[in-house]
Amino acid sequence: MTIQSINKLKELSPDAQPVFRKFLNLLDAELGEDRYIVFEGRRTVAVQEAYYAQGRESLEEVNKKRAAAGLYLLRSENDNKYKITWTLQSKHIDGLAMDVLPADGRGNPTWDLAHYYKIFVTIRDCAKKAGLTCGADWNPPDWPHYQI
Repeated sequence: MTIQSINKLKELSPDAQPVFRKFLNLLDAELGEDRYIVFEGRRTVAVQEAYYAQGRESLEEVNKKRAAAGLYLLRSENDNKYKITWTLQSKHIDGLAMDVLPADGRGNPTWDLAHYYKIFVTIRDCAKKAGLTCGADWNPPDWPHYQI
């Protein structure tokens, strides 16, 4: 498990940590720690509100919220056209969710489902073995999202 994975795990609710630790251990066994990235664990309300605003409010308003939450600013309306969350009541806020993505060849997180589909599926399958709910099973799917 990478330092980033351990730190993101520690952010979660103490009750959630054993389940997510099992998940990450399964990922290490199946993929190796360098093939996935724990992108996000616990979120603040400010971060959730900034994410929720994206694709719903003007670029100026979204960037005000992103700046207040300590997030990078979006560069254009094109970046702001995608909704990236469907709720203000995310389980991330309570430390009961984690976003996990495949790592590309340079060690960066990737959302490229078509190119990294097999890794996304392996991540999902490990989450299910650990007893987590998988966003990949939702409509619309949220492939990186896993929660208790």
